[in-house]
Amino acid sequence: MQEVILSQEELEERLAYWQEKLRLRDWIITIRIVREKEMDPNRAAEISWTLSKKMASVRILDPIDYPDGLMAMQDMENSLVHELLHLHFAPIHEDAHDREHYEVFEEQAIESITHGLIAVARK
Repeated sequence: MQEVILSQEELEERLAYWQEKLRLRDWIITIRIVREKEMDPNRAAEISWTLSKKMASVRILDPIDYPDGLMAMQDMENSLVHELLHLHFAPIHEDAHDREHYEVFEEQAIESITHGLIAVARK
């Protein structure tokens, strides 16, 4: 896997592209590159949302803080798509009775879908 590092401007362009492709045009979504101290530990990206307002904020880890020696190189576009897909699962996520188990299955599904979408987009 090749490293994909994007500037803030490039991330905003990719956000617009993926909002269109993923049918998230009706969401107000912001994206920022942030330092490790602004995120939960051991994350390459994270998203927070307000479902009732269809608003979300994506934070992507600054490459300066990306740990060396991981199995995968940093891919900011992959992280973006992964986080955006959470918005489609958000209504189910918020209503899950067994949230711990649901989150594991949600992450597995999102990771598989992300991989497929990125592979197709990059061909």
